[in-house]
Amino acid sequence: MSEIEPNAPVDRKFSDLDSPVTGEIKELISQLEHSHHLRYKMMNLEAWALAETMDSFLPGFWSRFLENRRIALKQFLERKRAKEEGVDGDSGRSD
Repeated sequence: MSEIEPNAPVDRKFSDLDSPVTGEIKELISQLEHSHHLRYKMMNLEAWALAETMDSFLPGFWSRFLENRRIALKQFLERKRAKEEGVDGDSGRSD
């Protein structure tokens, strides 16, 4: 009888395994991916419905929202870039 080495590399991939449990796991993963896709679509639909409703009450709401979002994203990226440059700039110093 051969011994199993705990640190031996495993050459088999998940797709190579063939058992009823593996098939069930693959099916569950597929269902989860489909559910995630539907949830993403539903969130997009809800955002669009909210924007459409707000636009009917406050004309120009959506365009102002998108402009504010663009500015916020730009500021976020600038802060992130400045933070990364600060960390990179500090790494060359010796104390």
